[in-house]
Amino acid sequence: MKYLLRDVSWLSFNERVLDEASRDELPLGERVLFLGIVNSNLDEFMQVRYPACIDSLNQKELTRVTEAIKKHIDKVTKTCEKFISSRELIRPVSKLDKKTTKWVNKLFKQNIYPTLNVMTITKQKTLSLHAGMYILVITEDKDENEKLNYIEIPRSLDRFIQVKDNKFCISIEDLIQSNLKYIFNGRKIINSCPFTITRSAEVYIQPSEYMDPIELVSKTLFERQNSWITRLEIGTNNKKLIKKLRELLPITPQTMVLTGNRVQLSHLKKMPSGIYSDSNKIRKFEPYNTFPKGNIFDYIKEDDRLVFHPYESFQASMVRFLQEASVDKDVVSIRITLYRVSDNSEIITALLKAADNGKLVTVMVELKARFDEHHNIEISRILTEGGVRIVYTKPNLKTHAKVCLVTRKEKGKLKIYSHVGTGNYSESNAKQYSDYSYFTAKQDTGYDLVRFFNLLCSDQEPFKSNHIAYAPYNMRDVLMEQIDKEIKKAKDKKKAYIICKCNSFTDDKVANKIVEAAKAGVKVGLIIRGACILEPMKNIKIYSIVGRFLEHSRVYIFGEGLKARVFIGSSDIMYRNLNLRNELLIRVENKEIKARIQNHIKWYLEDTINRRKILKNYGYEMVKLTKGKKAFSAQEAMIKEAKKMAH
Repeated sequence: MKYLLRDVSWLSFNERVLDEASRDELPLGERVLFLGIVNSNLDEFMQVRYPACIDSLNQKELTRVTEAIKKHIDKVTKTCEKFISSRELIRPVSKLDKKTTKWVNKLFKQNIYPTLNVMTITKQKTLSLHAGMYILVITEDKDENEKLNYIEIPRSLDRFIQVKDNKFCISIEDLIQSNLKYIFNGRKIINSCPFTITRSAEVYIQPSEYMDPIELVSKTLFERQNSWITRLEIGTNNKKLIKKLRELLPITPQTMVLTGNRVQLSHLKKMPSGIYSDSNKIRKFEPYNTFPKGNIFDYIKEDDRLVFHPYESFQASMVRFLQEASVDKDVVSIRITLYRVSDNSEIITALLKAADNGKLVTVMVELKARFDEHHNIEISRILTEGGVRIVYTKPNLKTHAKVCLVTRKEKGKLKIYSHVGTGNYSESNAKQYSDYSYFTAKQDTGYDLVRFFNLLCSDQEPFKSNHIAYAPYNMRDVLMEQIDKEIKKAKDKKKAYIICKCNSFTDDKVANKIVEAAKAGVKVGLIIRGACILEPMKNIKIYSIVGRFLEHSRVYIFGEGLKARVFIGSSDIMYRNLNLRNELLIRVENKEIKARIQNHIKWYLEDTINRRKILKNYGYEMVKLTKGKKAFSAQEAMIKEAKKMAH
């Protein structure tokens, strides 16, 4: 069966994010934030997916994707420009009054000028510049000789600067350009424009099992600095300047060259909050603490526990779990996988304290977590210096599973306390991403998770489990078996249901099985945030939720009611997740927790505020509110649920 192109489907998702900026009921700050997120998503797409398309698609498919990218970028650019201009959020320095101009120029001389790299281009035919933002400047000396120059803008500087006592910003590139005479003393300024370079992140050194993992990733990062330019954004429509940059930079026929008024609008995510009135600031949400006081291990031992972030506190559950383990005299060991962690992470602090207190702490660090490689290398060094045992993933696999195991002496025996998550062990992510944390003291589950962790760290044979499914060993088979069970029910004229909620659904083999199920009479509901290669058809309904919090949890339900088989974990339905990553799903066996997750899915499918119905050929539409019914938001319902559960 022929499926949709995953990357065109992803562009449709990014348009759904763009839609959020047009919602008048949202605070202005949140609408600007969504514009920033859309452009940030595009930045990553041009670094990762666009190069992958060029490498993997045939010419017909590549043409289709390239046309869709250009159309999407044009829509995003026009929407952003209209939004910013109509609200005068970013104003030209040339339009400021004398008093304000004096203030911003003083700011430039004190806080910006000393950081700038100013370079004159001499005999080089091409410039090999790192990814980032620059300003091209054409000057003329006393003998009327034209010179080409560029200024590199440090990433650590604020892109948008709130003007003193005003509710608007100026951009740093505009401020620099307005001060070019100060920078190029004694030179005539002929012309200038900002430009940004995006380079491919699809660069990896051929791994060897004998190669030091840090050396491997460090070499990859070095090569990435010089990889091909996927996108060149030029902040002007001046043909002479555009031609100069095309000649100066080593662009290829595949490089997308974009021209216009503004560049790198992903920085809208960091617009200073002071430009907004109180009612228009980004809403803050404080998660509810649903774990009671007392010994956390006793609470988990009593029964399995489910925590739903960001509605319920990650700090008061997962972070506390590790903090208490680090000082508990009965805790013997801690094992955890780390894919992405926050800056100044309390989880890292707890692991270091545990090692300092004599616990055996083992951490599997995924150095290849894209765009977090530098950070994870530094984290692994800090942990190693603190006495933590560090393990790295095998060269050809990424470890994306979220698992933490604590062993504790109780009445002369060791007891395993387990945590499995759908999201990263990151305090910052847990404030914005909707993810589940599942805690259990069930020993049969704990032993299977220990076996899984040992499989990650050493040469082991795969094992069978009734409690977990794990990739790349048996997860695909487990999912296929579960779908087959529903197909059999449908063929036996029984009611059969499948629900998949994940970020992406792009694996064609699982898609084939889902289509087979639908044709057999199984009712299939897909809640896919991003790319989905399936289209709606008889018995398959597809939805996407885009709201205040990023939908990140992965839930797979086969059947209905108390007899349903419910799985949660780290894996999406993608070839890479099922074949090229260490992933983990846990089967939810606690009846109350299973019912709660099913209720969350029910809320998602009743949402009339953030839910889009996916149509054929990459289309979508907002779910229409039935006459006589009140508007309903699943995310708001989850906030209310957490509030009721709070201690």
